[in-house]
Amino acid sequence: MFDLNLQNALKKDRDKLVSSQDLKAIVQRIFDHKEASKARIKSKLDNQNNSYVNSLTFDDLDIDKIFHIDSIEKLCIKYRLRFLDTHLFKGDYPNELYSIIPELEATHETKLDNFKIMAPSKLFRLKTKEDPLLFVPIGNGYYYLVHKWGNDLKTYRKLLVWPFKNINTLIFTSILLSLASTALGSVLFNKLSDTQLFVIFVFNIKTFVFITFYLLFMMRKNFNESIWDSKYKN
Repeated sequence: MFDLNLQNALKKDRDKLVSSQDLKAIVQRIFDHKEASKARIKSKLDNQNNSYVNSLTFDDLDIDKIFHIDSIEKLCIKYRLRFLDTHLFKGDYPNELYSIIPELEATHETKLDNFKIMAPSKLFRLKTKEDPLLFVPIGNGYYYLVHKWGNDLKTYRKLLVWPFKNINTLIFTSILLSLASTALGSVLFNKLSDTQLFVIFVFNIKTFVFITFYLLFMMRKNFNESIWDSKYKN
């Protein structure tokens, strides 16, 4: 008898302010606005970039999200990532991105454009969930981080892709593998002389260098320093 249904109380008070028909029209406009905003942002992400530089309000910038192209390049080469226009991105965008961008635009009283994304190469061909970062240019080689989503890259990725950083790292890796295989041979065949081990070592270097370069050629791969900002597949 004395129970209070809060939902009914709210509805009763609401009906005094606006009719159900008017409320439905208001809600419809809200949803239409959100869909139009999402479509506009999706169109920006899918369009090819031009020379436009975003004008953001200095006092509203998060300094921790401002990065120079040199730092971006260094990280891409270190972890074998690419930094390309979003129209080349083939992954999925998270739903929260379509709220984050309008909020950022409202804060800076502008419309963001020329989005770029940092992600592993395969994200520009296949769908996966590895750590993309979305940027917009703000001038003088600086980029502002709009949003990061997905799972973090594994720290050991740096070691896995280090041999492919450039030709020097690939040769150095081949020498290390040659040393390791020669050392293993000396343990297994302890009767080998120093001269024989040296010959094996030189032969191993040639073998590993040939194999790695042959595989790169056959797989049509290139070094990290060459692909980080390349829009081409290999």
